[in-house]
Order: sequence, then structure tokens, then C-alpha cells
Amino acid sequence: MRIIAVAMTKGGVGKTTTAVNLAHGLALRGRRVLLVDTDTQGQCAKALGVEADLTLTEILTGEATVLDAVVRARHYLDLVASDHQLTRAALAIARREKDGHRVLADALAPVADLYDDAILDAAPGVDAVAVNVLACADDVLAPVALNPAALAGVYDFVRHVERVSRHADRLCLRHILPTFHDLRTNLTGGALGQLRENFGDLVGRPIRVNVDLAEAFGWQKSIFEHAPRSRGATDYEALVETVLLKAAARV
Repeated sequence: MRIIAVAMTKGGVGKTTTAVNLAHGLALRGRRVLLVDTDTQGQCAKALGVEADLTLTEILTGEATVLDAVVRARHYLDLVASDHQLTRAALAIARREKDGHRVLADALAPVADLYDDAILDAAPGVDAVAVNVLACADDVLAPVALNPAALAGVYDFVRHVERVSRHADRLCLRHILPTFHDLRTNLTGGALGQLRENFGDLVGRPIRVNVDLAEAFGWQKSIFEHAPRSRGATDYEALVETVLLKAAARV
């Protein structure tokens, strides 16, 4: 099972939208996918219109196993949900004297042979759960909103990934995903140019501003279900293709 963390320390950059649509896009390609929500807002379950009795909190605190908590979201796509109680798990992990950064990796190990990909929707910030997300990941996919505030945060995030990678040999920043690309303004074009100048081939095709992406969440559907011919679907289909190509090249 390849673990991809969709992560960025700044909020409001499209992490959950990216995690949900990447996960469903891979599932539509016949990949067996586990989507793990690691944010206290619990938006992944809301985005896909599913409910769960057990969440990541119970898994991380040892009250349940990942197999107990998994729910079916779509064909080939399963979900481990989250909620506001995850702060309790973060505190419990932070109090551990040894290997606190490995709790999530150990929890996911029993299902490693059941899935091709695990997509982890990371919360903003650098609490104990967020560190666990990076520590168990093979690849990091970092959404970056094309505005000055988000650009300032990406450099700090890259350094954060480098620090965590000292304790996680497999961890690699594999993809920077520009989001909220508005073709009507020069601001986003300039920001995209900055990203490409600083990070080169890590920067992928941007996700354009698209009202269908926001509407899909309200209808509790992925963009591929809600508006399969929209530019949002086109952009996320391109991301799925890139992720598959990079995975194949890494084998």
C-alpha cells in the first residue's frame, strides 16, 4: 500500500477537495483506495455523504482497529472518518515517551495488503497527528493556493517535511499542486510562475477555480460524479494521471 499525504501547514488551500477527488479518481481507475481523514473538521465523510460510528480517534487511542472503523464510501473506495474528538488522540500521542510519531503507521499496517493506495487528508498545523501523517507517508502531495499568503507558507512546509524525513526514510515531497488558479487575474499567474521557478518539476498542472468543485461538496459527491465534464473534473483527472505515472516511475 502506497501512502500519499495531502498536506500543507496552511489551511484553505484545497486539501480536502484534493484528497477526496484524488481518492475517488484512483478508485475509478480500479485502484483499491483507503481515504483517511486526519482533520478534526471531519470533512471527508461530509464530502462523500457517509457516516461512521468509529473514527480515527478510536484507532489512535487503541479503542478500535482500523478494520473496525473502515466504512465503504464508493466502489473501490473506503473511508476512515474523523471528528472533533481527534484532539484527544493528539494529546495522547504527544504524551507518549517513545515512538509517538509511529502510532498512525502502526495502526494502518494491518490493512497494507488490502489497498493499493491510502490517501491521508492532513489537517493544517504541526500537531502530533499531523507529524504522524508525514511520518507514515511515502509521498507528500502539497496543495498550494495561488496567493501571496499561501506562497509564503510553502517554504516553511518544505522545511518541515525535511525535518520529519530524518525520522521517516520513505518520506518524499513528490508533488506541489497549485490550486485556485484564476485565469482572469495576473496575480495567480505570477504566483504560479514563482512556484515553478523555485520548485521546477515538482509543480504540477494547476487546479483552476471552478464553482462545480464547491457545489460537489454540497451535493456530497466527488467532482467526477457531480460534473464529470467540468474543468474541475478535467484538472483532477490530470492529477490522477500524474500520480499514477509518478508511482509507476518510482517502482
